[in-house]
This record gives sequence, C-alpha cells and structure tokens, in this order.
Amino acid sequence: MAEVPFVLQPADFRPPLRLDEIFPVPGPCELEIGCGKGLYLEQAVRLEPGKNFLGVERAEKYFRHAVRRFWDDPPPNLRLVQTDAFDLLSRWLPAGSVCAVHVYFPDPWPKVRHAKRRLFQPQLYRLAHRVLRPEGILRIGSDVEPYFGTAVREIAQSGLFERTDWPDDAPDRLATNYAVKYAEQGRRLHYAKFRRAAADGLQG
Repeated sequence: MAEVPFVLQPADFRPPLRLDEIFPVPGPCELEIGCGKGLYLEQAVRLEPGKNFLGVERAEKYFRHAVRRFWDDPPPNLRLVQTDAFDLLSRWLPAGSVCAVHVYFPDPWPKVRHAKRRLFQPQLYRLAHRVLRPEGILRIGSDVEPYFGTAVREIAQSGLFERTDWPDDAPDRLATNYAVKYAEQGRRLHYAKFRRAAADGLQG
C-alpha cells in the first residue's frame, strides 16, 4: 500500500491536510465517508472529472477492495485513505475545505451498547458542517428506516443544515455496493440531501 500513488499514508503528512497538495490538479473536493469497495467513487470520478474525490474507509478488507478496483487505471482526481473518519474530519481536514460529504449505508449498530460506533450521530453532523464550504452538501443513505429517520431528525434539529430535494432520478444519485445488494434483496432505500447552513457560531 505504501507504494500505491493514489493511497494516502497518514504517516507521510501532518495535520491539517492540504488538499491542493495531494491532487495533481486543484479543484473542489468531495469526501465519501465509509467508501467501502469504491463503487460510488468509481462512478463519481468519471462523472465529474473537474472535481477531486477523497474516499475514507477504516475496515481493511473493504479498503483493499477499493484499491484493487482502481489499481489498473487510477483516476488522477481520486485519493483513498484508510483511517478513522472522525479523526479525519476533526484533525486532518481544514474548515471549509470540501464541497460535499457523502455517507451511504453505514452499519447501524442497533444494540444500545454499540451506539458510540454509529456514523450517524450529532458529532458527525457538526464535523461535516465544519469541513464543508458555505452552501456545501451533505448526502446520506440507509436501508434501515429507524436509523435513517433518527439521522434526518437530528440533522434538522442541529440547525446546521437545510434539507433539499433529491429526486430518485437525480444524476448524482449514484449506486454503492450496498445499494445494489439491498435493492436486489427488495429492501427500501432511503436517501436525503442537505445544504450547509450559515451557522458559523456552531462550528467546532
């Protein structure tokens, strides 16, 4: 992994991470948290070649799948990093450095004792607001309705974002590996899109 050019090695950098230094062509950057096997990113980097994309995944087995996906033909506007998303958001990414944050189909960790492991939680929304530029976009998806519903309510109550329309046929509604899997199983998929509100006093 240390020799793969599109894979970032945290040991090679010091926070904050300068996005204009890790991509060959400067441009707006989108972040996918929990990029899994990389299907969403594979579509996104080609759909919007004028943007840069950073994928973060903590689980090694999924991260290696993503690396293999891009091994033979790595897009210049893609970088992957294996690390904890909350650490990346709080220490590594500068405030206002990305134009969109994507979080799709994270593990709901349904047991109460595992609640701290959930990605959908108020800390994530505060940190996403911090790293997003003004009018930046937060997109989420889940196949677990109670988990998704709680996330939507918490985001609305935070005052950090305003929900916007996101039709099913929108060109930026791209599939992930889990979306494909769950759709084939007949599960209902839930999505929501939010625009960053100018709640600067709540950043942190």
